[in-house]
Amino acid sequence: MGIHPRAAAPLSLRECKVRASLLLKDLLAAGSVRPARAAERLRVLPAFASLTPAEVLTRREAVRRKHALAVIAHEQGHASWVALKQALGEEEAPSLDTEAFFRKNRGAFLNRWFRTYPEALASLQAQGGYLFPFREQFFLCEAEFLRALGVDPADPGWAQMGFNWVEPKEPSAQQRLLQKLAALGYAG
Repeated sequence: MGIHPRAAAPLSLRECKVRASLLLKDLLAAGSVRPARAAERLRVLPAFASLTPAEVLTRREAVRRKHALAVIAHEQGHASWVALKQALGEEEAPSLDTEAFFRKNRGAFLNRWFRTYPEALASLQAQGGYLFPFREQFFLCEAEFLRALGVDPADPGWAQMGFNWVEPKEPSAQQRLLQKLAALGYAG
């Protein structure tokens, strides 16, 4: 199947992650063209190689970020995501996995969602809460949401960060909180 045509020049690790997110978004998109194209790309992985694109689409809810990352690595000419990271010489620091928030917490919480960071920031400034990124969007949650995840919303690090994970006022506070969140399974 070869390298994907968009992979002419080596990409940064960040760009590879963005492309993996876009692949997942395409797989779940409405219509038929984008999902079919995404399903075909996923067939480079052993887990999906024996399936038709239509069969991949029937199982699309089982496709995870790790699968999309592996596809991007393959398209960049590497056997795995780990091999791609090693080839780029980039050590990936742990990062917050806000998707894990929603896998682990199925409770009924009314978070505020925004397409753009400026809208989310304005809402944070006007109504408070805790600001996080989620894929290409942003959301604000209340202390009860964090508490349900096993996270201490009263940790002084939140105030030191300005309750803003995207642009923390104090990055060292964010790193301390990231270590605590990673211990709870919220870092990838």
